[in-house]
Order: sequence, then structure tokens, then C-alpha cells
Amino acid sequence: MLRNQKNIWSTLALSLGLLLAACGTDTPGDENGDEPGELPTNEDVYAPLESLDTLMEGAPPNSELREEAKADETFPGQFDLLETQSPVSSQGSRGVCSVFSTVALMEHLYIKEGTIADPQFSEQYLQWSAKFEVGSFPNSSGSNANFNLQAISDYGIVAEESWPYESSPWGTSDDPECGGEESERPTRCFTNGEPPEEALQAPKYKLPRGRWISTRTRDIKAHIHNQETGVVVGGDFYYQSWNHRSSSLPTNQEYWREGYVLYPNQDDIDASRENRAGHSILLVGWDDELEVEKVDGEGEVITDEDGNPETEQGFFIFKNSWGTGSFGVNNEYGDGYGYISYDYVQQFKSGRVAAPPEPHHIPDPADDGELECSDDQLECDGQCVLEDENNCGSCGEVCLGSEVCSEGACIEHEGELETFVYDGGEVAIPDYDDGPGSVTAAIEVVGTGVIQDLSVDVEIEHTYNGDIQLELIHPDGDVVEIREADGTPGHDVSIEDLGVPEFIGEESEGTWELRASDHARFDEGTITGWSLQIVR
Repeated sequence: MLRNQKNIWSTLALSLGLLLAACGTDTPGDENGDEPGELPTNEDVYAPLESLDTLMEGAPPNSELREEAKADETFPGQFDLLETQSPVSSQGSRGVCSVFSTVALMEHLYIKEGTIADPQFSEQYLQWSAKFEVGSFPNSSGSNANFNLQAISDYGIVAEESWPYESSPWGTSDDPECGGEESERPTRCFTNGEPPEEALQAPKYKLPRGRWISTRTRDIKAHIHNQETGVVVGGDFYYQSWNHRSSSLPTNQEYWREGYVLYPNQDDIDASRENRAGHSILLVGWDDELEVEKVDGEGEVITDEDGNPETEQGFFIFKNSWGTGSFGVNNEYGDGYGYISYDYVQQFKSGRVAAPPEPHHIPDPADDGELECSDDQLECDGQCVLEDENNCGSCGEVCLGSEVCSEGACIEHEGELETFVYDGGEVAIPDYDDGPGSVTAAIEVVGTGVIQDLSVDVEIEHTYNGDIQLELIHPDGDVVEIREADGTPGHDVSIEDLGVPEFIGEESEGTWELRASDHARFDEGTITGWSLQIVR
């Protein structure tokens, strides 16, 4: 069952004609003129749009990005992540669509991780952080997912309650300098000031650093299906395709209410490029079977030589940031959702993804900003992080060369380096079959001694290395994962001098095992060799 879609502006949207923004220049709109009981149309809202150049800043072309999908991988005809979405939100009349789509991704990732049941993060704070802490686009309200995710990963953002979102941009009544040309306004005019002290002192929530992803249809499907996480896409906005009220071409009110966004016809492309704009959304699924009748520049259904309507088939499901009660009000996945053409996304959008948060990086809101780290953790930049060779005694102190982390300090090794090599021959890794297929290869470490440092080398031949998870098993049975099966495409696995600090301080003698597991079908591989380097 779908999560309930809440929107703090939805009531106003119908009764007062709330101004909903796609993104960009902050322009007032008209009041809703509908009679009671009439279905909403795109005339109910005014959606000012963002600079396309801002949304596409730094985005590489698909040709430079890796393939996410295997050549022989198949996907279901319909798939969605609706169960792990936060409620649809509204950006009001401010040009911050990329901020909203990024926060939608972040809330979705926190729901997937599970520590926080109902995450609600501050778009207001993220926009401020992207501009003041990261330094992106200081002379406009817009941003893009790349810089937004950088702000989240490097600095973190607060919960919505610490700095609630303001739906209207600052004007001269808020600050005398917030008028005139955008290029002449202080950055605080675009962020509606700076965070209150409560927000500055509040816990900061983070995500791992994001990455670009190809917007080829199969690559997006592979990520959504295999990682079960959404994709933020931003780029060209074609007015007639979106049935936007600013279109100079006829629009379709039924399509607006269903949330249909078709591939643009040439008339739409030409007309829209006279007033270039962009929009950012969160892709959360797809439907291969959905067919929608195509329209021409006059808004008429296109027919073939036999008079039958031509259709476009295959759409991604997306979560929008225009609130509820108008766009997508009739969408079967929920009020405020939409469908966008596969081809539209592939040709005109860039994509950005991130992984769910790590549990020990999630602050407890009940702490009111005061972190209590466990004995094996350090407080670093407002987070509890595991103490290891990269965080020894203080954040950022790295033990290098012959040093080892011991009792919170980097000290010189007192022992000698010994290498133990696997000599059991090649070992085939079983393919996935109703569960991961796994195999182990053992090394016998002779001679007693406490481990001061340990690293591992591994060589595996495999046709799709993203399937492979590797674990190192201590003689006493303790297991440490040294490689995740993250679905990333590529061939073979080659690991050199990978440190495994979890076993420092343990006894070294006994049978060590490398366990390789295959977590997806169709591709197979072989362990060709591995070794342990131990200082004791």
C-alpha cells in the first residue's frame, strides 16, 4: 500500500491557488479561478523555472559513464520503490527543485536504511549549505544534485523542524537588498537568510558521497532494481511535454492531471529552446506497458496512415516537488507523482545517485546535538565514526608506513612483516541459485604472535565483478567483509595491500579463509590466488 501523501500546502493549493514552482526565477502567479468541484488544471498554478545551465553544471555525457546493467540482465515490466518514499512536498514559489529532489532521495535512503521511521530533512538548510558551505551558484536560487549531495556528505543537514521551509522567497520587505537584478543580490536573499542558532547546533545527517549515473534506460533500471534506491535526474524542460501553463503550444489538461511527460515533438523543442529552462525530479520506478497517445505541435493526437493513434510506450515513475492537488492528481501511484518518457530521460537529463546512510553515522535526534560515541568510536565533525587506521586517536590522523594504530595513537611496528600465500590452485565460485553461491580458499598461518598489522591481496577472474562479495575469516571464526557485492559493472577483481584493521591485536596462528560469494545470476568466476601480509 502506498504511504500517505502529505503536503503542507495541499489545502491552500485548492482553496487559495497556491503558487507551485518547478524551479528557478521566483515569479508570482495567478489565483485559482476554478469553481468548487472542478478538476484542477495547469492553469491553477504558476511554475517558474530554473536555469538549465545550473542543473547541468559538471554533468558528464552518458558516453563517459559506465554501464550499470549486464548485457544479459532482464528486468520486470513494472517496478517501483513507492513503499520507501517520504510524502510528496511542495517547493512553493521558490526555484529550488534540485534541492527538493535531493532531499526526497535522502529521505528515501534513510527510510530504506530503517533507523529513522519518518525522516523529514530541511530543504531550507540544504540550499543554504550548498551555497554558503560548498559555494555553488551564489547568485541564484538554483543548484543541482551534484553540489547538493556534496553538501550533505561533507557537512550534513538538519531535520526539517530545526529550520522549517519557507515557501516564498525573500523580497525587499525581508531585506532591502533583496530586490533588483539577481546578480546584484546578496546570497542570503536566495537562501532566505542564514540558519537560526537552533539549526546550527542541531544534529547533522549525512549520506555517503554521491556519483553520476548514466541516464540510459537499462542503466537506470539496473540501479533502481538492484540497489533498490532512486535516481535524481535534472535537465531540459519542454513546456508542451510537461503541459506547463507557460507553453506557447496547446497543452493537455488530462495529461497534466495524470502526470504524463512525453518525449517532446520538434515544435515543442524549438519553442522551448527560445526560453530554455530545467527541472529536477526523483525517479522511483518504471512501467514498460504504459502507452500514451502522442501529440503534435498543435496538441492534436498523431495518427498513422490508417488513422490509428500513435503511442509512446515505456515510462519512468517519478516523484515531483509541485505538491499535491494539481500535477499528477489522478496518478495511480499517488497525487503529485508522474510518468516521464524513457527517451526523454535518456536524451535530455543527467543522473545522480547515492547510497543509504551508514548506521553509525546517524545521530540520535533525542541527543539535542550532544553525541555519545561508543568506546570504539571517535567524534569527528559532529558524527561518531569507527576508530581505525584512518582515524587513530583524532579525526584525520592516518597511520602510514611502518606505523599501526594502538590505544589511540600511531606507533611503530615492533614486529616483522611475513607473507603467507594460498597454494591450493584455482577455485570456481558457484553462481547465484536461489541465494548466493560461495566458496572458500584457506591459508595456514604458522607460528604464534599477536597481529600488529594485516593486509590482504586477492586475484579473481570474473565476467561481472559487481556480483562478488569477499570476506576474510579469522581462525577463531570472526568474519570481516573486505569487498561488497555492489552491482558495479566490470571484469575481474584485483586487490592489493588492503588493510584489515579489525584483526589487529588478535592471535595470528591458524587456518585463515577467504570466502567469495556470488550475489547475482548469469556470471561466473574463479579465485586464482590470494595472500596475507601479517606483522606480529
